[in-house]
Amino acid sequence: MTFLQQLCQRNLDLLQSQGISHRLVEHEPVLDYPTAHAVRQRFGLRGVESKSLFLRTGAQRYAMLISLEGARADWARLKTLLGSRPRIASDEELIEQTGCVPMCACPFGHDAGITLLIDRAVLACDFLLYSPGPPELTLEVPGSELPRLLKAQPNAQLEYS
Repeated sequence: MTFLQQLCQRNLDLLQSQGISHRLVEHEPVLDYPTAHAVRQRFGLRGVESKSLFLRTGAQRYAMLISLEGARADWARLKTLLGSRPRIASDEELIEQTGCVPMCACPFGHDAGITLLIDRAVLACDFLLYSPGPPELTLEVPGSELPRLLKAQPNAQLEYS
């Protein structure tokens, strides 16, 4: 099983073990928002697309900023939260550390050493749409289930707004 397949399985196992309702849809690879919108319409997916930015905050320190489509990063706020100025990690770092495909970073299921920065807007959405890893898959998860999903993550978590 590849690193990406393992990430996907961790995400699906986590949802199942926590009894979190979800819908999984298989489709063409989604690597941009126009394709994501087309997939959402074709399959009648509800919710808002997630936006996950993989950040490097120092030597071998990483964080995943989890926000919503269209959100912009507040770099000053991120520096305050993380204690140092972050930068967007390279595609190579994303692949090496998470197994994710560039332009399709999965927000959950990562190594415990990766800090999760959770935008409050994510918790306010009715449904969150995200890839569990492979760009050919989309999960639709009710927003009301996200606190339970986050609680089950082994990662340190910081609230970002």
